Amino acid sequence: MTTTIHTEDLNVYFERNHALIDVTMDIQNNQVTAVIGPSGCGKSTFIRCINRMNDLIPGCVVKGKVLVDGEDVNDDKVDVVDVRRRIGMVFQKPNPFPKSIYENVAYAPRLHGVTEVVDGKVRRRKHTKKELDEIVERSLRRAALWEEVKDRLDKSGMSLSGGQQQRLCIARTLSIDPEIILFDEPCSALDPIATSKIEDLLVDLKKDYTVIIVTHSMQQAARISDRTAFFYLGKMIEMGDTKQIFERPQMELTEQYITGRMG
Repeated sequence: MTTTIHTEDLNVYFERNHALIDVTMDIQNNQVTAVIGPSGCGKSTFIRCINRMNDLIPGCVVKGKVLVDGEDVNDDKVDVVDVRRRIGMVFQKPNPFPKSIYENVAYAPRLHGVTEVVDGKVRRRKHTKKELDEIVERSLRRAALWEEVKDRLDKSGMSLSGGQQQRLCIARTLSIDPEIILFDEPCSALDPIATSKIEDLLVDLKKDYTVIIVTHSMQQAARISDRTAFFYLGKMIEMGDTKQIFERPQMELTEQYITGRMG
């Protein structure tokens, strides 16, 4: 299995708080990787390093390497906008734009446009209406939402249920063809039925994308992930195949967390 993401001696500081400590790990292509651990252990900070979302937090300092397909995303020459296009993120709370369902999905493709090579020259042009229509339908289908909203694309994204809003946010992420999708506790605010739909979707998405999910639910990690990483107090304690982590953990801290003797 090809490694998509490799971190090496990754450290993150928020002023006096050493949030991530010497994290070295590999995340493999076309798998669901779950990141588990108690609150405040660095799970969300870790995935935010992958697409440089921590850059938006004043006082944050990142040291070490985050290699995506061999390229260090923290290199000064890297285009941060391109990093966030290639590595999409879905947050804990659904955050649709105050726009129509259609415009929520079409917004990013319309903003980025299309890059083409014509007569040996690179140029950027706007999407046609037909192209945008195709992107919107394809993204909503991929997010398992098209059949529920195809007759009301002009309605506000805010009018959807919580679970539908989260799938709309996933469709919005898919609209610009990322390679990797990061999920930061995407089901924490959803009911069990909506959670089940999101989980089914994540398992399906790994056919085409590398998926990383931060979750407080060990049951969720066990259900949908191929590999699991356990974080504690800013350190990555153990990582392995999900079945092994839950049935035969190698580290005592992992076993204590899995069995509920530490939290």
